[in-house]
Amino acid sequence: MKCCGADLNHNLWLNLVIAALMGFGESIWTSTVGVAFIYDVWGGSNTKVGLATALTGVAAMLTAFPAGWAADRFRRSAVIRVGAVSILLAVPLYGAGVVGAAEGVGPSKAACYALICVASGLFGVSQGISNGPAQALLADSVPTGQRSKFYNWLFVSYIVPSLLGPVISVVYFEVKGNDWSMGALRDLMCLGLVLEVPVGLLSCLFRDDKALGSESDAVQDRRASDFSETPSGDFVSLTDVEDSKEGEPPKEGGAPAGAPETPAADEENEKLAADPRVARVPYVVFATDLVVALGSGMTVKFFPLFFKNDCGMSPASVQGIYVAVPLVMACASTAATGLAKITGRVQAVLLLRLCGLCCFGAMVVLFDRGFAAGHAKWAIVAFYVVRTALMNCTYPLEESILMDYVPKHTRARWKSLESVSMFGWCGSALAGGVLADKFGYTRTFLITIGLQGTGMLFYAQLLGIVAKEADLQKQAPPPDADLAAPLLAGDEPEPETSVQ
Repeated sequence: MKCCGADLNHNLWLNLVIAALMGFGESIWTSTVGVAFIYDVWGGSNTKVGLATALTGVAAMLTAFPAGWAADRFRRSAVIRVGAVSILLAVPLYGAGVVGAAEGVGPSKAACYALICVASGLFGVSQGISNGPAQALLADSVPTGQRSKFYNWLFVSYIVPSLLGPVISVVYFEVKGNDWSMGALRDLMCLGLVLEVPVGLLSCLFRDDKALGSESDAVQDRRASDFSETPSGDFVSLTDVEDSKEGEPPKEGGAPAGAPETPAADEENEKLAADPRVARVPYVVFATDLVVALGSGMTVKFFPLFFKNDCGMSPASVQGIYVAVPLVMACASTAATGLAKITGRVQAVLLLRLCGLCCFGAMVVLFDRGFAAGHAKWAIVAFYVVRTALMNCTYPLEESILMDYVPKHTRARWKSLESVSMFGWCGSALAGGVLADKFGYTRTFLITIGLQGTGMLFYAQLLGIVAKEADLQKQAPPPDADLAAPLLAGDEPEPETSVQ
């Protein structure tokens, strides 16, 4: 399949299509509409909103580790199909709970809430089983040193369609009188759930035999391979390669390409290959994700309720916010990728997230000074839109760093560790619901700012360790002749290979 003039690997384009469908479907039912439905049906309880969210995280955590191990040991595509089945089971259960609670027919409201909780758990099972292997298969299908671009495509593929859900909701709410009526919430919930079905079906189409060979190896694996397979006199110092342009001699004092390596340069390469800081990269990324997730979970699900309850905004106005957010986020993501080429990926992540936290703090200050009334509330909205874009637009950069520095044979397991972050996110959503009921939304916002700021301090440890992608591309090996199911994938079938 072609995109932007290039033939895309089978697993890459499938990830892009699934991301677009997920963005469209989830933007309708999991955000504003979903939390407002649970909040209104069950007596204005933030705690019940948080509990349903927490169950998703618990289920994801319990299933992700065995799924990640199985995907690395056997076949990633087979594990993904198990997650697809969970989606197809969750949709009718969640739909039954929504319809029963909205119409007051069938089981009691308590039973309907139980159905929604069970279905939320099944969606968590799907995320825990599928996300790690699918992301690992994507990383296996993209050359090392080029991942930021394709993760940006993946991010935009999810974000841009996610503005369609709020647009549909705005139109529908206007037709229905622009109030938080149970009938309108029910209809939109059911529409979003139906759109999850093709996600489950398409998830059955991933193929392990379409992954790349050594082009997608981790940085340390690539260097280790160079040292074990290449005589020391036949390669150039990594520092010489990084400081020279293609077709030009290295910097003054360095050996020309192909010249015998000096003992000093050879020793430097060995140090780079065994640099303990490189092995530390995925652990730092995981610790950062966990701390940031603990903070985010306390607030993300409650932003729509904050605008609905504390700012007194109508359904169409709240959904209008979520039309703007994906557009700004997509633009910010593309800009972040460009910024990273200049500053480096870690530097770009830290700068953008620091700006996002400043915007978050401005929201709290404006609310405390009475800006939630009248037209002044749109200043809070503006800071929220910018804050959300800046805090989330770094996803492609963070994913590319993780996958560049994680060995290929453990990628699914490392991606499955995200379930721990998700559990922290969902668990803190329950805590956030309890705190919001007791102290209000803005007090939980302050806790989130503190935790996310702490996460950025962890992430700063990567400064000076993570290379620019342009430097990694200079070190890239030639494609394996017998494993060329490349980014430019042909139509001929290739032999099945098991993932070890």
